[in-house]
Amino acid sequence: MAFDSNAVLAKSRAIYGRRLTKEDYARLSSMKTVADVCEYLRQTPRYEKALADVSSRTIHRGRLEELLKRAVYDVFESFHIFDHSGCKNYFRFIVAKLEIEQIISAVSAVLSKSSDYYIASLPAFITKHSRLDLPALASSENIAQAAEVLEKSQYCSDKKLKKMLSDAIVTGNLSIPDFESALYSEYYFHLLRAIENEFRGREKKEFKIAVLKTIDMENVVSFCRKARFSGQTSEENRSALIPFKYRLSADEIEELAKEKSVEKIALVLEKKGCHATNKETIELLTESISFKNLEKTIRLSQSPAVVYFALTQCLSTELKNIKTLVEGVRYGLNGGDILKMLVL
Repeated sequence: MAFDSNAVLAKSRAIYGRRLTKEDYARLSSMKTVADVCEYLRQTPRYEKALADVSSRTIHRGRLEELLKRAVYDVFESFHIFDHSGCKNYFRFIVAKLEIEQIISAVSAVLSKSSDYYIASLPAFITKHSRLDLPALASSENIAQAAEVLEKSQYCSDKKLKKMLSDAIVTGNLSIPDFESALYSEYYFHLLRAIENEFRGREKKEFKIAVLKTIDMENVVSFCRKARFSGQTSEENRSALIPFKYRLSADEIEELAKEKSVEKIALVLEKKGCHATNKETIELLTESISFKNLEKTIRLSQSPAVVYFALTQCLSTELKNIKTLVEGVRYGLNGGDILKMLVL
């Protein structure tokens, strides 16, 4: 992937430098209304352009989240010009992850009979770049129809996904957690194969490690959730793991899931070199570990593709933090309690 190295590194670190700080989050958590949050964000280097033309007094939560999401997508798209390879594969992987998020949302909307709301909030950026007709997917009257739409896509190439969709057509049922796991397994398979084929030497190793560290944390939270809430067997939970690892084997993850205390899980992970800043829940624990790894990668790596990968992940975390924060302010939660729900 022939990125313009200096330009990508400089641009990535400049965008990272405009991120919201812990001080920003502390001030935002003390706000009393969504309008106050909007006004504060409008004054930050990160979001001043995205919110320049809106009225803080009249904006509602959904519109604010839509504008912030668009700002993040604009960042992703702005790097498109640096891919001189002709096939633009790396940008495609960024779109693919966003596309998977939308597929899960669309299918969930079909299951909950809330497709109209989903279609109304569908980001234009995704529909522009997606190879799927997402509005048509969400317009399906039942899960069998949604499966028929997905069967025509590249997501049906994986045997596990193909069987899952075929079964859904027959039964009219689809497990969203299992579906999500299968989609991300397929995503990471293609991403790691591209890294293997298109990178060399130290850069290849560094990129693989960055991705595999992320997978380790996703597998931990996925297995722990399933072990506690799914009622499935250990073997069934193992089968849903993304089939790649950095340091954590399936056996080790299963042992972690037996521990009920998040603090104790954090201590075990620290011995593996996985350090967290938020230990409130297993989700926040694993997300904060990944976030710290990615922030370090942005600062130290000299690979443009690796730094860009880390940046996209960090921007997605920031967007999730803001959404959580807005919800906390909207429901009048204490600022300290809101901060405990964020990945910092």
